[in-house]
Amino acid sequence: MDNADDAGAKNVEIHFKTRAFSESAKEHSGVTAKSSATTEAASSNRSKLPDLTKELLHQWEFKNDGVPFREEDWNRLKKIAEGNPDEQKIGAFGVGFYSLFSVTDEPFVTSGGQWMGFYWKDNKDQLFARRGALPPSNTSASVDPNPKVNPWTSFVMPLHLHIQAKVLRWTYHTGTEKPKVPARLVITKPAAATGGGFFASLFGSMAGTRAPEPITATPPAAAPNEPDLLEIVESSVGMTVYAARVDVKLDKKFLTELERATKKQPPATCIYSLIYTGKDEYDASRDEDERNFKTTGGVFQGLRADLDRAGTSRVFIGHATSQSTGIGGHVSARFIPTVERESIDFVDRNVSKWNKELLYVGGYLARAVYEYQLSSIKTLWEEASKSTAPPSDDIDETLRLWLEGKCLHALRFFTFYNTTPSAVVGTDTEAAFFSCGKPLQQGEFPILSTSGVKASAQVRAWEPQMRLFLKKVPMLPEGIANGAPSMISFLREWGMVLPVNFQDVIAELSDRALAEEEMLECLKWRMSSQPNQPNVSTAHEQFVQAAVFSVRGADGVDRVVPLSTIKTFLSPGNIVPPTCPLPQHTLPFELGKHFKPDQLRQFFGWTDLNVVQWAEYLVSEEMLSSSDIEKNVTKSPVFSERVFIILARAWGSLPNKQMQQIAELLRGVTVIPTKTGMRKPAEAYFSNANVFPDLPTVMFPGAVIKGNLEKLLASHSSFTPCTSFIISSFFRMINTGDWGVQELVKYLVAVRTTLTPVEMTKLQHTAAFPRESPEDSSKHIDRRKPSALYEPTDALRDLGLPILDWGTQHKWRPASEEGAEKSCLLLLDTKIDSFLDPAKFLRELGLQSFPSLATVLALAAGPDLDLRRKALTYLLENFTARYAATYHVSDYMNLAYIPSLRSDGTAFLAKHGEVFLNPECALLGFSLVEPSLRADALSKLQVAKDPPTNLIMPVLAKSAPQNESLAQQWFEYLTGRIADFTGEQFAQLREMAIVPASSAAVGAAPASRKATMYKPGECFFRNERNSSTVVHSNLFTFIDFGGKANVFLRACGVKNEPSVPEVAASLLNDPKRFLELAGGPRGYLDELRQIAAHQNFQPALIQQMKRTPFLLGSRRTPRPVTDKHGLAIGEEEGEEEDYDITYDLLRPDQIIVVDDTNAYSLFSEALYGAPQEDLLEGFYMFIGSPRLSSLTAEEYQPRQIENQPSRLATETRALILQRFPLFLHERNAPCRFRPDWLATGNNFQVRGCGKLNLVRTLNFGGKRLTKVQEASAAAELATRFGSSGPLSLFISTQDKLDMYEVAHSICKLLLKNHKVNDSLLFMTILSTDLRALRRRGFNVDRIIHQQKVEQRLMAAQRVAEEQSLAQMPGADPFQPAPAPSLPPPLNEKARLPPPPGGLRGAKAAAIPRASSPPPQSAVRPPSPDGRTIASSRSKTVASNALNSLKDRFIRKGGIPNGFPSLPGSDSTLAGAGASSSAPRGDEEARVTPTNDIDRNIRTAIAACRAEKSSVVANRQQMTTVKESLDDGYCDISGADNDFSLISTVDGYRFYVAKDVPSPQQTMASKLPALTRFASAIIKPLAQVYKLPSTSIHIFYDLHGGLIAFNRNGSLFLNLRYYESWHDAEVQENQTHKALISWYHSLAHEIAHNLVHPHNAEHEFYFSAICESHLMDLVRILAAA
Repeated sequence: MDNADDAGAKNVEIHFKTRAFSESAKEHSGVTAKSSATTEAASSNRSKLPDLTKELLHQWEFKNDGVPFREEDWNRLKKIAEGNPDEQKIGAFGVGFYSLFSVTDEPFVTSGGQWMGFYWKDNKDQLFARRGALPPSNTSASVDPNPKVNPWTSFVMPLHLHIQAKVLRWTYHTGTEKPKVPARLVITKPAAATGGGFFASLFGSMAGTRAPEPITATPPAAAPNEPDLLEIVESSVGMTVYAARVDVKLDKKFLTELERATKKQPPATCIYSLIYTGKDEYDASRDEDERNFKTTGGVFQGLRADLDRAGTSRVFIGHATSQSTGIGGHVSARFIPTVERESIDFVDRNVSKWNKELLYVGGYLARAVYEYQLSSIKTLWEEASKSTAPPSDDIDETLRLWLEGKCLHALRFFTFYNTTPSAVVGTDTEAAFFSCGKPLQQGEFPILSTSGVKASAQVRAWEPQMRLFLKKVPMLPEGIANGAPSMISFLREWGMVLPVNFQDVIAELSDRALAEEEMLECLKWRMSSQPNQPNVSTAHEQFVQAAVFSVRGADGVDRVVPLSTIKTFLSPGNIVPPTCPLPQHTLPFELGKHFKPDQLRQFFGWTDLNVVQWAEYLVSEEMLSSSDIEKNVTKSPVFSERVFIILARAWGSLPNKQMQQIAELLRGVTVIPTKTGMRKPAEAYFSNANVFPDLPTVMFPGAVIKGNLEKLLASHSSFTPCTSFIISSFFRMINTGDWGVQELVKYLVAVRTTLTPVEMTKLQHTAAFPRESPEDSSKHIDRRKPSALYEPTDALRDLGLPILDWGTQHKWRPASEEGAEKSCLLLLDTKIDSFLDPAKFLRELGLQSFPSLATVLALAAGPDLDLRRKALTYLLENFTARYAATYHVSDYMNLAYIPSLRSDGTAFLAKHGEVFLNPECALLGFSLVEPSLRADALSKLQVAKDPPTNLIMPVLAKSAPQNESLAQQWFEYLTGRIADFTGEQFAQLREMAIVPASSAAVGAAPASRKATMYKPGECFFRNERNSSTVVHSNLFTFIDFGGKANVFLRACGVKNEPSVPEVAASLLNDPKRFLELAGGPRGYLDELRQIAAHQNFQPALIQQMKRTPFLLGSRRTPRPVTDKHGLAIGEEEGEEEDYDITYDLLRPDQIIVVDDTNAYSLFSEALYGAPQEDLLEGFYMFIGSPRLSSLTAEEYQPRQIENQPSRLATETRALILQRFPLFLHERNAPCRFRPDWLATGNNFQVRGCGKLNLVRTLNFGGKRLTKVQEASAAAELATRFGSSGPLSLFISTQDKLDMYEVAHSICKLLLKNHKVNDSLLFMTILSTDLRALRRRGFNVDRIIHQQKVEQRLMAAQRVAEEQSLAQMPGADPFQPAPAPSLPPPLNEKARLPPPPGGLRGAKAAAIPRASSPPPQSAVRPPSPDGRTIASSRSKTVASNALNSLKDRFIRKGGIPNGFPSLPGSDSTLAGAGASSSAPRGDEEARVTPTNDIDRNIRTAIAACRAEKSSVVANRQQMTTVKESLDDGYCDISGADNDFSLISTVDGYRFYVAKDVPSPQQTMASKLPALTRFASAIIKPLAQVYKLPSTSIHIFYDLHGGLIAFNRNGSLFLNLRYYESWHDAEVQENQTHKALISWYHSLAHEIAHNLVHPHNAEHEFYFSAICESHLMDLVRILAAA
């Protein structure tokens, strides 16, 4: 198909042939290529047709009528996978013809009269091609060599796997017309695809991934009619191909990189195509498949939309790849595939960028197609809505369902799902699809709603319940919401489709009135959603104000009811029937009956309609003026009777208040039917009230007046007209004195029920009741109102209150002790019975049973001592029962009524806030409540227990305790009040002088102490540590008031001890006194150490330090040595000099830091030096003390410098180059230059001289001093044109070489921060034997190993020289040649043999001959990371990394502590010292053949296995390589049963150490790095070594130096080291370093399949494995 498209073919034919057909075609035509005429001949004889359900396919033939092959096409065809050089062609990648070999072994091609056949010579591994001209044929035009007669290019493919051909009964349209046979070919589909490549691509893309189930043929009962095997069944599907033209514009760099990766020029333009199957076409094709291809599957089921997510939509690059598109259709574009052409390449950075850009184009195209589909739906919807009358969104149901189906189809088509094998395709396309328009959050994504196509921001999610009352809010149709759940869920997650919100509901409710059934659903929704509202009250108000519904009345007229007018509802159990007239504020019963009453109360605050509200409505103006007389309570006796019967039913259960309200409502309305007409209740009488015959008595049409109805009427009607007569008689009897107070009260009690409120009010305001008088009763009687008198009790008489004169006839009973006296009075033929208590009746008139709280408190605060005690006692005794509820302290703050005692013991009445309960507060001068009242004062009078802190603060400020014992009591009390003080108050206390402390020395007697007041912030707590420090005790104030008191003082700011800044400030104020108090320099230095350790001072304090002479400096003065007579004598050599040390306090700039001991020993008499401690030296320098080295200048004056380096100079240079890397490794000191700088070229020279003088000059404090010394070694670093020149080391030949001077001179120039310890360490390494260094823990194996290499090279060179001398003319064969003059071994006592072979020996440094001294650059020392530096050639990245990684695996103990975990930083050192040894003999001289070494390498690789399988290699048969038998040293650390299998990632098992917490969480967190490690690093390296993925494992641990290990042939690599070393670079697509590093790691572990220990043999095979696969690694690096 690729070739046909590139050739511009118009027609294509595919022939599927059985073996019988092919043979019959050969017999008929005599040629291989069978024309269509043979098809006619075969089809003419139906009896010969084979049973295609059993026959196997034998051959395919593919034909197109495009441009015949040109010469260059034939040449390119032989190269199979080269591809079309035209980048615009589909075949640019060389996939088409290459895929033929997936189904055939020997394809045969004919085109333009030429043929080419491919065959395998002798059935071996060599493919040959043969070409020739087609012979002319008269029988078939299909093989005629004339292109005009035969325009077909044919590809004949004999299948190497015969496939069962089951008739599928579907036709593949080619468009080719033949003379007699229609241009339709019967295509037979295999039952199961057994081959891959093109065959799989063809049927995978055309028929989907589901292979039809084989149809088992069962013998029929009766032989049916045989089917016509040549019957043609037509099938078609309508599809639309949307294409986007892509213009390519690349920068030059990217163009070059892309051309390098693909070997082709990228196209200037390309086409991105998308196949879209419309809804109607899709349904028609599915229906056709159901009818005609139910058992076999339709022709186009793989071409049409994949809406079922079967994964059949593929990315085409000219043919189908294995990459799915993530949507419902196929796409085709100029993607760059992988080498296998089965997927898109995302590994190469540049290719990945190209492919991702195309994916974004695909996303834009998909969005354009979706937008086009939705715009067509929108147009149809709008046209349909305009055709309705009036125009609306409600269109025809059939059309609406069809449009919804089209939209649902588009949504399902463009729903993105995970793509395989690369998820990038789906994610990038989806990102472009949704980002090509406006941002997702703006909701500009079009989608169909119930109101047509809208932007997603205007559409709401489908809500079935809300749809019942929301008709204008655009919602997703139910079919779309349920039919495309993935897409809808995505749109909702991104906020593109929002749920129906509260404002949407409010908007529609404000726009129209809901029908009654709609309002019912709306209320149901509101009740279910109200708890979710953020502001319930506001939302409820909006809802109620917006909702309006219509109710149809009995007259058939709709009445609009705003929901805001509803206040009540009628519950099903309400006493008011729903058939009666109801108020306008009552919810219609048809709505309310669907809800529980509690719901309506809870959600809307409505109340159940009560009879008061109903009665109020009945007598309202609206009802009384209504024209409906039958429902007018003032005009219809029948309706009035019905209303009273309803009221009577509830009358017995109504509260008194409601009964009074009903009575008040009906009092002035003519609602009572009487015999004289409708009357008001006050104008109607019961029928038994026969005082006057013309009274209007009640007469209902049918009801009998009894029970509750009688009680109801009794509350309204006036059944006795003479009550005013009774009242007037009462007052007349009082005035005449006929009756006493007791008789009068009993009479009034008897007629109480007949008294009206007006009459009761008159009684309450009449001064008719006498007051008790202690005087003679014959005097005038004092009569008062009841409210001005109190009950006649002794408790009230003792308070002097006005008491009711009850008389002596009957004893006063305050409660109901007297019982109910029954009075029967006959008045106007009416009996009145009463059981009312007289005391209760008098209280109803206003008689007071106890005094008010204000009265009692006024009595308690009065001047009469006895009366106020009685009043206070009465108050406390009755407080709980009568006064607790009304007693508020704030009301009586200005009333002094609390008996109290001052601090001096005097009694007085105090107000609240002036007196307290806690006796301890008396210490501070506060008054206390009398002790006898304290319990009641706290619980009843609410007197404060303690004074508030705002009262305590002034006391502390003015009257703080002046002695320590009193202060302790104060502070102990205040400790209990800490929680009451505020932070601001504590800040004020911190600045108050409230702490008394003695000024005597610590330990003095208390009597001798004189108290001084201090602020808390100036004091410190005394403890054992600071009390024993005389310095601090004399400088600071220390106190101790006991544990409890100290708690309060600590809150006020007293600290445990002075802080370092405080000590420093005190020291700076008077350094000399501080030194004196410290007891001398030693104690003073202790304080300076504390200050130096802090170093976190304010800038002002630091500046004061720089100006103040407070630092302690010392100066050494040599002490003269005298004899017994006092005469000076000389010192013996080596005798230690005696010094006098002088101390002084100086400024920082007057003291130097001794960083050069030699210079200090010379100038110590003139200098004050800082204490030689790291801490103090750092502090001195921090505040301005200079280093001694910065003040001194050195000048070396060598004499008689040698022209040529002497042997001593050469040996010294070699020794330094050998040991200096070891020193850097052990010291880990930062160097001024690169580690390999010293050994490069002539950068380091050692020169001898006769005499060496060292001149040191000191410039300090305005003085200049000079000292001259003799030295054995000195170094200088020249400067050339602004850069560092060579380092020259001068050694004196007249003096013994002092290794310390050598080490000190070099370290001073090369190290950035040189210290004396550095020189001492380097001196030790230079002067100590290597074996001794090893015993001390130094890593010197590389140096010893290098010496072995040099030893062998020297021996080999010696033998070669002897042989060359023996062959020279005139040479004496028996006279040995002179031995080369080489440096002797450097303190070596034992020799190790050299490594095997010449591989490592070739990297050794060249050894100079004896005829000339070696140049300075001849000896090549290693760099600090272990790499040998070769100046003759530059190393590649691979060679450098090989050395670095090889060194990492031959070190002892893995990565040393203190070194960074970086590649190359854990290697050992290799020396370059020369040595000599004799050859080993004949066996040593024999070199192992390379084929033995290769065989062992293959054995090692084959021995790698999966963790749970056995070892493959047979190591007993391994050929021994003698070069690897040398012993060496290294240990390996393995882990056995320490790891657990967690999961498998990309085919590699992942293990986690057992000490790792939460392995599954670790797996989840490490998954991205783990995936990159497996796919980007391990997988390519496994291909290099040809290792199966099952033999490589990944593990993770938390600590240790285990980078990789080999466990019985299973290779394990550490993810932790990969993350630390390489993962950051791999994320940036920089994989070179990681590939090189782990390449050597795998080689190292593979070598353990041959040699278990780390020794020379293991190193040999490690190097051999690396070398044998190096070229494969280089190719991977080049591709990366």
